[in-house]
Amino acid sequence: MGLGDIIDGVFRLVRANAGALAPYLIAVALPFYVLVAYASRNSASAFELLSNLGSFQSQSGDQGASTGWEFLGVAGAWLAQPLAAGAVCRAVAASYRGQQLRAIEVARARPAQMLALLMASLIGHVFEAVSFVFCFFPGLAVMGLFFLTTPAIVMEGLGPIAGLRRSWRLVSHRFWRVLAIMLLGCLLSYIAVLLMALIPDVIAALVPAHVRAVIVAVVGTVGAALQWALYASLAALLYLDQRVRQEGLDLEVMAARGR
Repeated sequence: MGLGDIIDGVFRLVRANAGALAPYLIAVALPFYVLVAYASRNSASAFELLSNLGSFQSQSGDQGASTGWEFLGVAGAWLAQPLAAGAVCRAVAASYRGQQLRAIEVARARPAQMLALLMASLIGHVFEAVSFVFCFFPGLAVMGLFFLTTPAIVMEGLGPIAGLRRSWRLVSHRFWRVLAIMLLGCLLSYIAVLLMALIPDVIAALVPAHVRAVIVAVVGTVGAALQWALYASLAALLYLDQRVRQEGLDLEVMAARGR
């Protein structure tokens, strides 16, 4: 697949599997963004900020507790991301085989695989953080080399270390191409989520706190689900593309269908 085929394929896959992916991804994201919304319940609206210009009175509520709730929500969503990505990769793998998973099948994962996804994510982020300390590009390079870890673990049943190594080997043969597509795909997914949340965010800045908290929870949940779906679909498609180019995976699939 070319660059245009992969980017177009990402949006096609998300749209085709939306019915199966949406319930699971929303269920995973919702509790964490409810915490974020709860933390923002006492923040002032735009009208309130304008009316209080020049006032040195502090806002009501415990700011420290709100920050703690927000941290828990963001950290929980960050930890849940590899599990959500694994579900998306299962749906993409089924689509590649000409199948369509139901929501219950998307959510079904072995505990060992879930643990492998979590461990691989943590290990990969440690390497990325260390690389970013030295310079910006080495950090991006490590992100690119580990970008195919989740689909490798899901589609080949690998452990965390084996999944990271598998991704490194697949990407290293066409590093610059994979890195460029990864960066472009991530940028497009970010823009898509930003556009989706633009109008609700404007409304949230103008309404009372309790209404704003509901909007924050809904928009955060839907935005996270969409971003997870786009990001993981991109990784899965790039993984399949690399295996087709390097290992003739398409011939294996055609042979399996012909049995």
